[in-house]
Amino acid sequence: GLSHKTATVEVREKLAVQEHNWQSVGRAIAALPSLKEAAVLSTCNRFEIYFVTNDVHAGIREVTEYLSTTRGVSMKELRSSLFMLSEDDAVWHALRVAGGLDSLVIGEGQILSQMKRCYEIATEKQGAAGEGLTRMLNTAGSAGKRGRAETGVA
Repeated sequence: GLSHKTATVEVREKLAVQEHNWQSVGRAIAALPSLKEAAVLSTCNRFEIYFVTNDVHAGIREVTEYLSTTRGVSMKELRSSLFMLSEDDAVWHALRVAGGLDSLVIGEGQILSQMKRCYEIATEKQGAAGEGLTRMLNTAGSAGKRGRAETGVA
């Protein structure tokens, strides 16, 4: 993914995906050879792809090449802008995002609704989330909601 912390506005704009296209881009990414599932979250301050693969290195390479080819961003520019997390680190990141802890303004609430929308779109009939991403995105939404309800972060 990338965010306001890692990428310029220009790069974020090139990679941005309108919400009505999250599902089709997720399906295209999930169709890459080493991937099994995918979900897209794209906002004004972040662009993230969550995916499931048996080969993390191949999955990252394929997704990066896909983004370079389809979004017109050089591999050099992508490498300097993207952050890549796997396994527990990726799950913890999704929880932090949903809780508003990774936002430009800590605790802003809009990201929770965007994360919930990511879950809804990815898990619809034509979505590309399977069991793994469904569980992770649902947990992130629940954790974000609980965090806002039980803490002063809001």
